[in-house]
Amino acid sequence: MQRAQEPPFVLTVDVEPDWGIRGDQAVRDVLPRFCRLLDRYGTRATFFVVASLLDTCAGSLRQITERHEVASHGLTHRRLDRLPEREVERELRESRERLEDRLRISVTGFRAPFLRPAGDWFEKLAAAGYGYDSSMGSVWPSRRNVRPERWRIERMGKVAEVPVTTLRTGLVPFSLTYLRLLAPVGERLVSPAARTMFLHLHELADPPLAAVLRPPLRWVLRRRVGEEAWRMMERILGRVAPRAITCRELVEAERGRIS
Repeated sequence: MQRAQEPPFVLTVDVEPDWGIRGDQAVRDVLPRFCRLLDRYGTRATFFVVASLLDTCAGSLRQITERHEVASHGLTHRRLDRLPEREVERELRESRERLEDRLRISVTGFRAPFLRPAGDWFEKLAAAGYGYDSSMGSVWPSRRNVRPERWRIERMGKVAEVPVTTLRTGLVPFSLTYLRLLAPVGERLVSPAARTMFLHLHELADPPLAAVLRPPLRWVLRRRVGEEAWRMMERILGRVAPRAITCRELVEAERGRIS
């Protein structure tokens, strides 16, 4: 049972094409095992899904909807800040429509690929029918990532923003990537006040998945991936599982306190 002093926690998973390959091996091979792991800990999560993966992985993606939340991660996983405005609007609108139509669900959340939103962001999200976003922050160490003790959901017009939070360093995002890169000390930097975490399925895949990438990105993505990353996730889930909810549930729970 969740203790009163422990705030709710959201585990978020970016479901996207495999890095450097544009394939879907991680979705087909990792996703079923990851869902079983979450079931074992009684944990619910939010999966930000690239809608184009429905063309090849619809069956795998449907299993998410049985217990978890599906939100949008764009239509094609292109950086939105580099696209013409009409293409950005299409990425937002069509990704939600495809996910809702193929999976028979309601999609209310969005995360920009690479955490790179476009201009007039919240107006575009509202026009496309989204109720919350989780794109404010950086995949790199940055002051744009919110320290756990200062973290809160904010109202941006009609859209609630669920920002990225950090490890105890105050700059480094709380993600599986940095737990791997900073191992064995990374897990000690997780703050008890942390409210969100993000990861990618390909981090749990076998190391050869990153072999086609150029250095230094190849070295970053291959460090402690596969079974070592699975063990990290087991330990993290052991700490947060009793208080884990979905992004949508968190936004609803915080509705009265969102400023």
